[in-house]
Amino acid sequence: MEEPIVIGKDKFKISDDETARRELRVIKVHDDVLHLQEEVHGIIALVGASSSVNIKKDELKNLLKIAREQFGWTDICE
Repeated sequence: MEEPIVIGKDKFKISDDETARRELRVIKVHDDVLHLQEEVHGIIALVGASSSVNIKKDELKNLLKIAREQFGWTDICE
């Protein structure tokens, strides 16, 4: 299996003295299926947490369409 590609990283403050880190990764698991994984590290997760989802090619197309039309993300596929 290939290595995941990091598609997003950020930090967010969860208290005055604690910041959590978040990383979003994607990997192609089949010709028409991507696997997304989100990892969050910080006190919010104690030792870390992850969640993941498989997304089919047509689901991604629908997601992109919704992002453009409903959320105004007109630059999503530039």
